[in-house]
Amino acid sequence: MCRHYLRSLYVLGNGSLAHQYVCVPNGEIGISIILNGETHMKIENEWVLQPQISIYGLVHEVQTHRMSPHYREVNLGFSPHFLQLFIKDSMSALLKRKGTDLFDLMDKSTVQQLQEQVILANTEGRLLHSIEWFLKRQIQHEKPDSRISEAHRLMMEQEYYRVEDVSEKLGITSTTLRNLFREKVGISPKDLIKISRIKRALKTENPTEESLTQLAYGLGFYDQAHFIHDFKSAIGLTPGAYFSNQNLTFDFYNFQRWQASSFDV
Repeated sequence: MCRHYLRSLYVLGNGSLAHQYVCVPNGEIGISIILNGETHMKIENEWVLQPQISIYGLVHEVQTHRMSPHYREVNLGFSPHFLQLFIKDSMSALLKRKGTDLFDLMDKSTVQQLQEQVILANTEGRLLHSIEWFLKRQIQHEKPDSRISEAHRLMMEQEYYRVEDVSEKLGITSTTLRNLFREKVGISPKDLIKISRIKRALKTENPTEESLTQLAYGLGFYDQAHFIHDFKSAIGLTPGAYFSNQNLTFDFYNFQRWQASSFDV
């Protein structure tokens, strides 16, 4: 069954009021199907309307979204190397800072049918059936490249923080690993390692200034200055400013996304 390639499946909505939220880079990629309303993404201080059905993710920094009142969306989450099984183009063709219209990447009639079926699905069973049908129609390869799967596991689960260490573990050159990632993941192995580090840092509970220094070394940074630089480039705040904001830490632990107003510090 194709649905085992999914990492997550959920419905996102708000209510009668518009809502803004901020998402953390998480090393995953997804298909977003808007059922009702519209959503904008903030890019260089401009609000950009997102396609009705799109691929999003592979970002290096937090993203701010604005949902219209009565917004509803179905979201399919994949590890990037799994989504590559379902598109013909290289993953490097995906837009990094905003959603890529799915009609530009996949068979248009199949995408249209998926959108129609998901909108009409009134039970969880019908929703899953629609997604399974879509994935079976779109699959291009039988299975992911095992080298990519293992590299992803080493970076995200086993605390490998150097590209050279990952490639050595896989028995390939660093250049080969980078080329594989460009084609089948869409971001560089170095960027995925950076995302993994920041995700681990965000899970730290109630750190002190001293423990943040130890955390930096534990995550493989040469010093705290490099840790602060990468953290701020991804989150928009220094580790000290982030962890001193209880609203941000509460939102992350509970929802893995933040209220946009909590960043007004």
